[in-house]
Amino acid sequence: MSTLEQQRKAINEGMLAKRGTGAQMEAERQALGQAMVARRTGASQLQDINDLVRPVPQQRTLRRVEPRGSLPPQKGRGTYSPPPVVPSGGAGIASPLVEQDYAARLYWDERTVVSVDGLLSFRIKPIKEFTQLDANDLEVKQQFAAPIDPEPPTP
Repeated sequence: MSTLEQQRKAINEGMLAKRGTGAQMEAERQALGQAMVARRTGASQLQDINDLVRPVPQQRTLRRVEPRGSLPPQKGRGTYSPPPVVPSGGAGIASPLVEQDYAARLYWDERTVVSVDGLLSFRIKPIKEFTQLDANDLEVKQQFAAPIDPEPPTP
């Protein structure tokens, strides 16, 4: 009768023989991986089908186009009109805008503004129009719409 140690050694040797060496296991894993890739891509099935049914490629040619000569000389069909020249050298307003005279501003009629809670009120004169000069000394007018009267607060 064998000792417990001998039995365990025998079991271990059997397991190692069954598992194989590390190199053998690595080769098996690589083979399994390559087989999975081949199955997923269908490479072997595609190759088998193509071996059975290989269509004969047809020789296709382009249709013949008759040569046409060059075009005869022609007169122009349009007349060129240059764009209008802007004296400022460009389009739009040149920055910066500078207000020349504060007193020249125009205002809408004076009105009273009341806070939402009705505790505060103050008088204002909303701006109606003022004039500025741009970088090219051209006049720019800014005109503002008439302010609307807000709804009175409800008690």
